[in-house]
Amino acid sequence: MKTIGIVAEGPRDFELIAAVIDTITNEENNYQMIQPEPNMIGQFGNGWKGVWKWCEDNQGKLKAYMHSLTPVLDLLVVHMDGDVQRCEKEVHCVCQRALCDAPEGAHPLTCEKIIGDRNECPVALPCEHHGNTPDAEADFLRTFIRTLLLPEDGLAVSYMIPFDATDTWIVAACDQYDDYETLLDPWVNIIAHSPQYHGVKIKNRPKKEKRTYEKLIETVCENWDDVVAKCPQAKRFDEDVRDFLIKQKTANV
Repeated sequence: MKTIGIVAEGPRDFELIAAVIDTITNEENNYQMIQPEPNMIGQFGNGWKGVWKWCEDNQGKLKAYMHSLTPVLDLLVVHMDGDVQRCEKEVHCVCQRALCDAPEGAHPLTCEKIIGDRNECPVALPCEHHGNTPDAEADFLRTFIRTLLLPEDGLAVSYMIPFDATDTWIVAACDQYDDYETLLDPWVNIIAHSPQYHGVKIKNRPKKEKRTYEKLIETVCENWDDVVAKCPQAKRFDEDVRDFLIKQKTANV
């Protein structure tokens, strides 16, 4: 059994990540839900902004944080959905800073141009300063998160960037498409589009009800090899888990 800390956008993301790791390692592990915070305390709450703020708050001190917990973390997973890169201007502020007349040092999450009227923000989407394929966009978000965290070398950290979202892995487990990682907002447009999805009743649409999502997570785990074959970002996460948890365990025997 390993101890894994998870910094995720939402509780359903946390539950899916934990279940997938157990599937990959073929054992039940111990999990600490670092984000989202259950009480929603904080200026930015949970979601991708909560992940951003947590990374900033722990900038340059990740090793000390991981070793301060009991038990010490064997792996930290930092999750941010790929749709953040596609939809949120804030993550591209550095890319397009020359276009903006906001005061030097203005924080993207509290910038008046964003808070007042997003149309006043000069950041253009899609951003032309990096590639627009899912692989390139995922690499951009990984670099963005590492810049926020400034982690020390040698830490067991996986930057999990599913495209377009963790819900994509549900679709990959259930359906046939040509390119899963280019499907936009798969929860709204595919999974919760109808009252039932592959025999699972989607209650309280478009909300992600816990019991409903648990059934969908089971399908992801049962078909994980298929998901990995269809989704490059799932494959990358699978490789991270194996490298940090399985290969390390074998090396220590």
